[in-house]
Amino acid sequence: MNERTYISDEAWQKIAHLFPHDEVQRSGRPRRHPRSVLEGILWILTNNERWHRLPTHYPPAQTCYIKYLQWRKIGVMCEVLVLLELESCEIAKARIVDQTIRI
Repeated sequence: MNERTYISDEAWQKIAHLFPHDEVQRSGRPRRHPRSVLEGILWILTNNERWHRLPTHYPPAQTCYIKYLQWRKIGVMCEVLVLLELESCEIAKARIVDQTIRI
């Protein structure tokens, strides 16, 4: 795992089922892979940073933020943090709410 990767292959296998990804090219911009978006989100959460400070090797901050809001709303973010054993669901929910306020 290099310094740019927050999710190991083993960890991704635990949570990949939560992120359906369609490889079919549609018109418009190509979609970002959910793993890279999630890595950007985890960088924000673990470093307690603001979205505009997301390093450039991650997808754009706006992309990560929009996906973060969508995944948070449907409960995916909480489940990811629990499955990766980063936090309990209650702590994750409180942290996610706090992070949203900091934007």
